[in-house]
Amino acid sequence: MHPIYLTIILLLPASRVLSQEDAKHTEIRLQILESVIKDLQTDIRRLNVEITECRSTQDVPPQKRQNSPNEVAFSTQLTHQLTGLGHHAAVIFNKVILDTTASYNSGDGVFVVPMAGIYVFTWTVSVGDGNWESTELIVNGNPYAYSKVDTANGSDYGSGTQTVVLKVNKGDHVLIRTGTIGDGVIDGNAYDTFSGWILFPLE
Repeated sequence: MHPIYLTIILLLPASRVLSQEDAKHTEIRLQILESVIKDLQTDIRRLNVEITECRSTQDVPPQKRQNSPNEVAFSTQLTHQLTGLGHHAAVIFNKVILDTTASYNSGDGVFVVPMAGIYVFTWTVSVGDGNWESTELIVNGNPYAYSKVDTANGSDYGSGTQTVVLKVNKGDHVLIRTGTIGDGVIDGNAYDTFSGWILFPLE
């Protein structure tokens, strides 16, 4: 009887240790699970908010974008040949491709500056069949930039492009005109353009 009694006494403390360790592990697992559940609940609340926002956005009709008064740009084109141009004759680009402020007049070729600012102006003129012509960018009657195209004695076509950055005031008149040299013929036929846009306003 004596050996059996000792064995029982030795096993009982070990069983108690194992039970305590299992309890600690179980408690740790429960804590981890509780943390995971809390995180999942937070994610579910966030997703519900996002779904609600998406539904409310879909219910609102799209708003039409309005042009800002600072968004000034125009682009025009000469669709036919001009002949018999004298010195300082306006080059009228007859087709308006873009005009955000309705400031270009296709009847006289004048762009009336809608607001003071720093602008970029650029134009292209082409000639052919041995022709040549000079052009100028004019602001209120004064030339600020020049271009010359010459096909020499050949029958080939030629074109020239000029770009200038200017400070202009509201109401200034900007246009392209012929210079003092040339034979008065501009080829046109959609190859020639006159464009401008504002870099930043000064008002």
